[in-house]
Parts: sequence; structure tokens; C-alpha cells
Amino acid sequence: MIKYKINDNIKPGELDCFFRGWKSPPSLKMKGKLLNGSDLIVTAREDGMLVGFLTAISDGAMHAFISLVEVLETHQGKGIGSHLMRRVVDYFKGYYDIVLITDPDKALFYKKHGFHEVYSMYIRDFEYERRK
Repeated sequence: MIKYKINDNIKPGELDCFFRGWKSPPSLKMKGKLLNGSDLIVTAREDGMLVGFLTAISDGAMHAFISLVEVLETHQGKGIGSHLMRRVVDYFKGYYDIVLITDPDKALFYKKHGFHEVYSMYIRDFEYERRK
């Protein structure tokens, strides 16, 4: 049975099974920073093991940004990502906007949760951690 929790404590090492296939996966130190800098963390655990999580940041009033939605490959297709999304949308209900950046092949998933495509701009730096 999957148990979901808002603002659960995640140890950076628990994220070692995630970020597979990323061109530049975050280091253990960077994982700690992303967890500490998140305003919202929603976890999905099965028998205590982290199988999915979502992180978001917010200005506390109008705008929220979903930074990560990750589900272990072995647990995809079981509704975990959808449950995480419902939790974050409920949490930020009443905000002016909730935004995220995703790859085109994931867009349909987010559209199912009420998200719409918009024009945006970004800088992506695959060397982000090596420059510090």
C-alpha cells in the first residue's frame, strides 16, 4: 500500500534511485540543497521506501512552481504521479498560478491534471553544478 505525506522528511541518499537517465544528475550535496530549499515536498512510500516524490517552491501567496515530480520506473503507471499532482494542486488551490517545466513527451500527463501549455523561456545549464 502506498502512503502519501506532505512535508515528509527525505534524506538526500533516498534520492539515489531517482534521476536515472538525466544528462547531468544532481550530486548528493545538490539533492540536499533541493530538498532544503523546497517549500513543499509530497512523498509516496511503499513499506517505508520512497517510490515517488514532488517538490515545489512558492512565494506564499500567488505563485507556485513545481520543480520535480519523480516516480521510480518500477512504480510508474500505478497512479502515484497522479496522486502527487492532486496533492500539490489542492495544496496551492487559490493561487493565481501553478507552473512547471516539462519535456514534451510528458505534457499529456500534466494536461490530465488541468495544466495548459504556455509560452515560456528558460536557460538550461547541464554544467550547473560544476561551475561553483
